[in-house]
Amino acid sequence: MAGAKSGSWQRYDADMKWYEHIREDVLAAAEVAGVSPRQQLRLELGFEEILVNIISYAYDYRGFVWVKTAEEGDCFRIEFADHGKPFDPLVKDHRPLEEIPLEEREPGGYGIFLVKKNFKLAEYKYEEMFGQMANHLSLLLDKK
Repeated sequence: MAGAKSGSWQRYDADMKWYEHIREDVLAAAEVAGVSPRQQLRLELGFEEILVNIISYAYDYRGFVWVKTAEEGDCFRIEFADHGKPFDPLVKDHRPLEEIPLEEREPGGYGIFLVKKNFKLAEYKYEEMFGQMANHLSLLLDKK
């Protein structure tokens, strides 16, 4: 994945045992693309949120996750696809409710809030990919 300006889709088992391998591939591609160290941290946080959610919740059975990275001018794009249950993680507004005391807030949802905050663009589509309907999430991050 690391050498091309626009990578090809890479398929992995949707299993936590692949997490570090996928992470290394994505971060290597980001480094080659010239993503600053500060932005690499944001990329890593967003990557973790999305990939762990796919691995944890997309499938009731063994499945796959596809990942693709690309350079787009001053930005770095990372895309995720899976054939799991249809789910748009961007549909809810997960902003923390400041008026609710921390101990009374419902857990969860803040990771997607941070993804939306740290990435220039976050898009979701449910569309045909790889011969089946798929969740397709695309994130765009400024390199600097």
